[in-house]
Amino acid sequence: MSEGSYYSKMVERNLGILGKERQEKLRNSTIPVFGVGALGSVSAEILVRSGVGGLRIVDIDHFEASNLNRQLHCYNSTLGEHKVDATKRFLLDVNPELRLEEFYVTDDDSIGQMLEGAEVVLMCIDDIIPSIHVARRCMEAGLPMVESVAMPYLNVRVFDKNSVPFETFYGFGTEDMSIEELYNMSTEQKDKLVEELIKTYAGIEGVLSFYNEDGAEKMMGGNFSTFAPMVWMQSAAIALEAVKIILDWGTISYAPDYAMYDPFTHKMLKHVGPEGRK
Repeated sequence: MSEGSYYSKMVERNLGILGKERQEKLRNSTIPVFGVGALGSVSAEILVRSGVGGLRIVDIDHFEASNLNRQLHCYNSTLGEHKVDATKRFLLDVNPELRLEEFYVTDDDSIGQMLEGAEVVLMCIDDIIPSIHVARRCMEAGLPMVESVAMPYLNVRVFDKNSVPFETFYGFGTEDMSIEELYNMSTEQKDKLVEELIKTYAGIEGVLSFYNEDGAEKMMGGNFSTFAPMVWMQSAAIALEAVKIILDWGTISYAPDYAMYDPFTHKMLKHVGPEGRK
């Protein structure tokens, strides 16, 4: 890290916490971010501002008005623009030296390219089948995958050889299905997976009390209401967890043994596994 370079000036305030050796490790790292909508847009920018030198980003969607309440790179000026293109422009404006690769699909080839040479993966896709696909490829590659859900409680967990598998954690019951079988699931079968994911969080003490009648009904139907403070809180947590993994720093939140923080009452809560859900 040469003195007076753009990068050295950008991360100068980091050094009193990280030191030069850790900062250089972040600079040399590459992190794939699957999904740059709500969680992914904020966490990607946090990683860049933290000094992570390489990012790979993927998304299939364009910005629409309903994204304005929480997605970092969604503005009136970017409505209709592909999320990957807008995200790329803003991230390079933070660090023009960023090693950035962009993808627009999450098929097996693109997943493989995104994972190659990475140290840790951020899972920010809200589509269950591609999420399972990525989780399996991460497990095969021995890569830690960091994941969260935008809910009222701060929550972050890591899936790797030290954790339960992603599919087991959510109680999907899909472990013996091939990737091809997953993608060929009927709408009814996919809806069942959504139900299991919802049970994971709706069964946590106090969660449903945050939603009004309309919001609770939408949640149980698979359409989560979202609120910027809750989304950005999770984004910071998953970005930090990725940094911790790269730097071997602190305690990692492996699934299923992770805690949740309730910022409204300032209490910690424990995760409820599939066997304890209603």
